Amino acid sequence: MATSSAPSLCYAVLPALKPGTRLSVQVRARSYGDDGRSSNMVDANLRILRERIEEVSIKERLESCYQRGHGWNYVPAYDCKPRRCAENSKLFELFGLAIGTFGLTIATASLCLLLVSLLIGSSLSMN
Repeated sequence: MATSSAPSLCYAVLPALKPGTRLSVQVRARSYGDDGRSSNMVDANLRILRERIEEVSIKERLESCYQRGHGWNYVPAYDCKPRRCAENSKLFELFGLAIGTFGLTIATASLCLLLVSLLIGSSLSMN
């Protein structure tokens, strides 16, 4: 079996143990022949990943343009739904205010008629 050319050194960092605590082991691995190549490899892999993500996003944009058909293929930047919702909520608020005012007027008028009829009924019963 072949052995690796760069020997690895593994060591464990153990925290001080207090009574009632669990032991957690932190293991670090280092290679003497690395000379910083692992960080360069990570950077290279990230660069490749970013390029692939960019390719996929371009492909998705092109596919969405082809699915829309002929004519102007643009992504609408303005969404009028929030504006409609705001206008509708203002309209419902206005209707609620008008109906509430009308109902309060009817209730007050009914109460006044009740009081007047009680006053007239009590004055007629006394005579």
